Amino acid sequence: MLDITLEQLQAFSDRSCTLVTVDAPLFGVISIMHGRVLIRGAHEANKVGASMGFPPHDQILAEASRFWIQHNSGIRERKTREEMARLLRENHRVVATSS
Repeated sequence: MLDITLEQLQAFSDRSCTLVTVDAPLFGVISIMHGRVLIRGAHEANKVGASMGFPPHDQILAEASRFWIQHNSGIRERKTREEMARLLRENHRVVATSS
């Protein structure tokens, strides 16, 4: 299993000015915009899953198989877990060499 952390996704989203959606079927979704995790609103209080609660972000990240990246231009890209891990590694290398 490829390790992808919330901190890596937040840093990527912040640097690239994108919306990153982490999708783990059966577990949930995390959306990160410009480095900040978007919190679900009170309008979801009566929906399925509210009584048991949503899984923690770490569990959703561990089970995620799809990642969506939406750029400011509106273009969305779908990435597999492997593609996202590769993109995060490359992005980290670029930042490390430019510092």
